Amino acid sequence: MSIVNIIEDLNPWDKKLHGLFQRQSTEKLTLIFTTRENLDKNSRLRNELFQRYSVPEYIWAKVCLRLQGYFGAEDIFSEDGSTVESHVTWFHFEIKYPFRLPKNKDRAVAEHQPPTPAQKDGKKPAGYAWYKMGVVTSWKAPDQHTIIFFDAEDSPAVGVRNELKCNCENVKVEPALRNPYWAHQFLLGPILACYDEAVWNLRDHVKALEQGRREGKHTVTNSLDSNDRDLNESSTTFNALHEILRHALHKTEILGVAIQTLNSICARKKIFEEERYSAETVAKEETVQNMVITKRCARKIAVYLDFQLSIVRSLEARARANEARIRSEITLAFSTVAQLDSRVQAEIGHAARADSYTMVKIAAVTMLFLPPSFIAAIFSTTFFEFTPPEGEKVSKDFWVFWAVSIPLTIIVFVGLYPGNRGLSVRKHISSAAHHKATTVGPTVASPAAPAANMV
Repeated sequence: MSIVNIIEDLNPWDKKLHGLFQRQSTEKLTLIFTTRENLDKNSRLRNELFQRYSVPEYIWAKVCLRLQGYFGAEDIFSEDGSTVESHVTWFHFEIKYPFRLPKNKDRAVAEHQPPTPAQKDGKKPAGYAWYKMGVVTSWKAPDQHTIIFFDAEDSPAVGVRNELKCNCENVKVEPALRNPYWAHQFLLGPILACYDEAVWNLRDHVKALEQGRREGKHTVTNSLDSNDRDLNESSTTFNALHEILRHALHKTEILGVAIQTLNSICARKKIFEEERYSAETVAKEETVQNMVITKRCARKIAVYLDFQLSIVRSLEARARANEARIRSEITLAFSTVAQLDSRVQAEIGHAARADSYTMVKIAAVTMLFLPPSFIAAIFSTTFFEFTPPEGEKVSKDFWVFWAVSIPLTIIVFVGLYPGNRGLSVRKHISSAAHHKATTVGPTVASPAAPAANMV
């Protein structure tokens, strides 16, 4: 009897699943690789597949397809309801990949790393992509397993598919096959490797920003001047910072969902084993020796699942660190821009002060010529007659112009000169008016109050 049967039904015209449905499976392990597109186009094939392996139809509903992760399980009992004939689990993972930097020489490209998309129609790629991975496992007592892997054609699922095939091609008959969660240890490892690549890709982007800041390559955090070119580069850098922060937030979110999914798998495995290995079930189906071996295998699987759960938690810690680092870069960038803006405002203040000094000089010159011009305009009217006698060029009354203009100019300079004295006079007048408004305004003057206070 064959131990492993691998079916890759990635193209609708291959019809490899139809051949599987026409016979009764006798293999200990059956791997089915298909795509959502294939099953969407052929609803009859999907219904037959789900019915054969007791897969619930609602996992194909829109609400499940939109989720970033979930897990479910169901026991299929015999007709009399006394024993469990099969156990079905279904779970889903979704990964966001920020594509690696063009000159990333720190690490070798792993098999789970998706290729960076090429430029199409003159448009740059988005720089990231979402990938879904849906899996259904069906265990039929006592030791027959079927794994259905959706989205097997998309990258990085291709790397998961290849590693899964490699791990399962050498499967041997062993007591661990009697546990329905035996297959999960082979499934979760390659999937978590995809999460690892995605997290470290994001770390490379954060590291590149930090290194660029230290080397003085980022205008936001290193420029000393402010011109149009600096503003444009600053805007680009800020967009990059917030884009990476968005990736970091998504990364933390999907890793949190992955942890919940793994916790659900471990919890459901524990519930199944408590029911499966109860005293009543053991008395009916198992010998003492077989039960000891079966429980030992179950503990081994549980230890491995806990180890994978610890890996995801460590990746979540790394994702949170990436998020904190990029937030720190954004805070530093804003602080630097604020400092540059303060310098610019200070320079503008100095320039405005210099301009005010110039305006004071212009005002002084204007005030110097204003009274004589005013007097000259008055004396030029027909209300006065200053006609000199014949033979004289200047009127004897010309002294009147100077006698009026000079004192009037002095009065204007004394009253309106914008120096310290003028400012002090204006401050004194304004403070006196404010003092009177606060002391007199809120109260009602008494009839006996002096007239001087009744202002």
